[in-house]
Amino acid sequence: YVVYLQGRNKQFCGGFFVAPNWVMTAAQCFKHKPLTVVLETHTIQKKEERWQKFQVQEYHLHPDFRNPKEGNDILLLKLKGNATSNNVRTISFEKAKVPGETVCSIAGWVHKTTPTCRKADVTIIKQRDCLSHNPGLADNLICGYSRSSGIPEEVSLTLGIEGWGGGFNTSDAGAPLICNNKAYGIFSYRQKNWPAFYTHIAPYLPWVNTVMK
Repeated sequence: YVVYLQGRNKQFCGGFFVAPNWVMTAAQCFKHKPLTVVLETHTIQKKEERWQKFQVQEYHLHPDFRNPKEGNDILLLKLKGNATSNNVRTISFEKAKVPGETVCSIAGWVHKTTPTCRKADVTIIKQRDCLSHNPGLADNLICGYSRSSGIPEEVSLTLGIEGWGGGFNTSDAGAPLICNNKAYGIFSYRQKNWPAFYTHIAPYLPWVNTVMK
């Protein structure tokens, strides 16, 4: 369900399939349009036989998005055509609240010389702890941190953080936060000396359902 979004000027984002012809990502990726959706790939520079590429037919930016720190960092892309491969699947949404200290995961693109798909564990931070360190935090944001082992050293150096420090770099906005095998959040941004912030998907489901119906 994880996809790579190629934008103009060699910019890129992460994203994920929520229906055969719909991809969810971060609203900040809208500025890189036109976006091309690439799926079934693990390393971008080496063209793989299974690659499928789709152009975007419609961009649905959340109407209240201004910048990531003000929240509402969610974007829906309607594709020209449906994903057809048996290896491509969609992911459903986690509607229940996931408690603090739950270990979830994130899958997305680490970019050094070649964009490569990676996965890391993410521990959800209790909301009251998140707010105590970040007064004025926008609504519907989740805090999470990661100290996954097995991440190549060059990735840590590229990002300048320990492990993945709770997220990727800003060019990987849109990567899914997965809890209980369902999409719970969307990677939005990280701040220096603090874990990453994710858009909580559940509060936006009424808008999502209206757009996709």
